[in-house]
Amino acid sequence: MARLYLATVQTGYIHPDEFHQSVQVMARDVLNIDAKKPWEFSTEDPIRSVTFSALVSLPYFFMKYSAPFFTYFLGYDLQTPYNLLIAPRIFMTFLSFIADYSIYRIARMCYLKPWSCVEVFASSYIMLVYATRTFSNTMELILMSVLLWRVCESMVDSTKIIRKQTILQDLYETAESLKDKVKLVRMKSKLPPYNYVDSAVISVVITYGAFVRPTFVVYSFIPVAFWLQRGVVTKEVDFSYFNLRCLSLLPGVVVTFIACVLADSFYYGSLTFTELVYWNVTGRSFIVTPINFLLYNSQENNLASHGIHPYYLHLAVNLPILHGILGLLGLWSVSKYSASFITNNFTKKPKIFSMATMLLSSFILPVLVLSAIPHQEPRFLLPTLLPLVLLHSDDVLLSGRKIKAFKHFCFLMWHIWNILCVIFFGFLHQGGVTKTMIRVHDHIIHRPPHTNVHIIFSHMYTPPTFLLMRRINVIAVTEEGRRYRIAKSVFTYDVGGSKPVEDLHNISAQIYKEALQNSTRDADLLICLPASLSEKLYDSTPENVTLHRIQRVRGHFTLEDPPDLNMDDVDFTSSCGHVCQFVRRLDQFSIDIIGVDFGNRMRRFEKDTSLENLSQVYKDTNDANMVSFESDEETSFENEEHSDVNEEALGINLSEPFEVDQNRRNEL
Repeated sequence: MARLYLATVQTGYIHPDEFHQSVQVMARDVLNIDAKKPWEFSTEDPIRSVTFSALVSLPYFFMKYSAPFFTYFLGYDLQTPYNLLIAPRIFMTFLSFIADYSIYRIARMCYLKPWSCVEVFASSYIMLVYATRTFSNTMELILMSVLLWRVCESMVDSTKIIRKQTILQDLYETAESLKDKVKLVRMKSKLPPYNYVDSAVISVVITYGAFVRPTFVVYSFIPVAFWLQRGVVTKEVDFSYFNLRCLSLLPGVVVTFIACVLADSFYYGSLTFTELVYWNVTGRSFIVTPINFLLYNSQENNLASHGIHPYYLHLAVNLPILHGILGLLGLWSVSKYSASFITNNFTKKPKIFSMATMLLSSFILPVLVLSAIPHQEPRFLLPTLLPLVLLHSDDVLLSGRKIKAFKHFCFLMWHIWNILCVIFFGFLHQGGVTKTMIRVHDHIIHRPPHTNVHIIFSHMYTPPTFLLMRRINVIAVTEEGRRYRIAKSVFTYDVGGSKPVEDLHNISAQIYKEALQNSTRDADLLICLPASLSEKLYDSTPENVTLHRIQRVRGHFTLEDPPDLNMDDVDFTSSCGHVCQFVRRLDQFSIDIIGVDFGNRMRRFEKDTSLENLSQVYKDTNDANMVSFESDEETSFENEEHSDVNEEALGINLSEPFEVDQNRRNEL
């Protein structure tokens, strides 16, 4: 229940992929909400499968078809920015309980303390924060838990059955009477099957997991290898069973692979149903996203655009960040296992095909393989939590009568670390971004009629603009019955963090001038940036330009531009001493929504748009940097023109805007 509650109240923003890989795409396709498709979905060779996005966005399908009933019978608007944000998170939280159940079942089979394992697993901030977000890595963790559960159960059951078969076979060979042999044959025939019971589940999980993230193949390699070899290496069963087990996986792999490929091919438009029926297809008609993913990441230039990291980052940094003391205990177990395997004689070496060896290998092998990839992020290692909990849950809990001091230390380190990470990643890290989108949405709704809104986002993670609820293809009908498309009136610009804060004045001047040139409507310009940078923006404000803070969204921490808490140069007064000044500095952990008013001189551009007037207001503005907007007037439905911004001239990333006037909001 704590996890479900946290899913609804968390404000932290861990990484843009939380939205880009899933809900942002489906918000556009399902709810007709404008959102710029990420490059992973819009390239010629897309690298993301729509099957994952469609799965985690199932709440959007529910919202689409049930919203009219909620509005009519309950008077409740189901499609709000807050509901768009938390609905997929709640759905992912329910899916994450599959992992908890899998941990419980595995612990019972391995004669561990099942509730202790579940307690440690559920108290990890990975399950409280990451597992409530729409990351593909979260789905990877859930699928890995199902795979480990089915493999462990199959290994335990098959071991018992194989031993019974061996005993009955030995008794059969030593039996003297025919009656005893017949009895033993009947007992052997009543043993339950074990070879192919989980073939369908395992094959579907590993294939679908490869479409969610191709790295899932690395995580599934060890469990599948142990599932295939059980009883073969000990010669309790014939080697032919290994081949038959491999073949038993093929039907599930083929069916799941074809289903995912067809879904992606239909979605990206490379294949139509008619072409498939008449088999009018080529190799380019089918899109296999895992292959495109591997081809893209095999090029170092592509990885360099996302960041190149040292090979030791996963082992030295990412594992401790994710798992705290549990990750260090896992590395210590690997070192002890390796040392005993190398130094001990043959009779004292660890059992290679034991359950503990499988769990330990499922932890360390993916870490080593993924460390060979130059681009490394902590969330890539989320599935490693499963084997670590099963191996070391007893080490971080206080149980038994005599508790050693080391256990007390591990217990405190585990819980303190997870509490701090829940606060930081769940609430503070980029925590003002999603709240700012909701506040800006409210500002748009209450803006004056016939006003276009231009919003500049600077020095923050990529804003999830789908939370602005800007509709695509908003159609209105005149009294004469003529249909027309309502003009776009909300424009968003993502400057990122590469440009100095002072450049925002030049950028806003360009945007404002072109907005007045290309529309008869008034223009409302907003700048959203961390409060720690607002002072620089105010200090560099040119003449005849007024900045006014509309709202301060508190609870935003950014590692890129943190507030300066040093108060050595602060002038203290009787009305504001040390405590007061420190509180003011802490208040900079926020995002400011700032309105820009250019005054009457800039408004003259609506009548006189010469560049001389622009230079009088903004002397630093370069004529060559002017951007041009296409017309943003209301156009007929039959002859629509899309307004767009010259992105290269402005040097920022844009998401196409759509919204309607306040007096037309009910037509959505």
